[in-house]
Amino acid sequence: MNQPVLLKGNSLGLTMVLDPGMKFDQLIKAIEDKFVQAKDFFNGQTQIALKIEGRKLDVKELQNVLQVIAEKTTLTIAYVIEDDKIMETSFKDVLKKIQEREQKRSQSMVDERRKGDGQFYRGTLRSGQSLESDASVVVVGDVNPGASVCAKGNVVVLGCAKGYLSAGCDGDDHAFVAALDMQPMQIRIGKHIARSADGEPEKKKKLFGRSKNNDNQPMEAQIAFVEDENIYIEPISKALLNEIIV
Repeated sequence: MNQPVLLKGNSLGLTMVLDPGMKFDQLIKAIEDKFVQAKDFFNGQTQIALKIEGRKLDVKELQNVLQVIAEKTTLTIAYVIEDDKIMETSFKDVLKKIQEREQKRSQSMVDERRKGDGQFYRGTLRSGQSLESDASVVVVGDVNPGASVCAKGNVVVLGCAKGYLSAGCDGDDHAFVAALDMQPMQIRIGKHIARSADGEPEKKKKLFGRSKNNDNQPMEAQIAFVEDENIYIEPISKALLNEIIV
């Protein structure tokens, strides 16, 4: 590539394309220079997603990159995406719908607290740990068995959801729970509760059920929602999002 660092916008925030062969000490200096030069490019953005292409960074290298961005810009990197094609398809739509829905709520709820656009948590929640939010929440990591997430808005897990997930904790039955890998111990949406062993498969939807996948096949991103006083789980699709997220 002609330039060691390229920056370009995407629907979730910013894509950074890195030279795959340059030594990292030279590359980090090029990243610093690029962000200083491109400060007007961000147009007042603050919390964004950063997608990295062209090169795989280890943990220490990624920390150095994030530190440079924090020192040289006003940006807050809410989460990092590396070669995550699922995130760029299914969950791009989910995050967009969350933002649209929260904005509508904030405009119509005069007597209630403004829920805002939600919050991000990066890391794995382990057994005994809990995360609560007055808005929607996106967990960039796994929710292990015994861990819990409770949000007054929606819950999105960019990882494996094996713990206790509660959306619409203030009684909102229109909230939803979504995950890249949906294997929860329990889901609660509004006043409705379902556990992993509950329910029998129906013709089109499944109450806490899913098809058996071959071990070599990737799990589908899924979304849980309330319909006809029951909690159902289905693979995420644009048609389903348009139907249940209004």
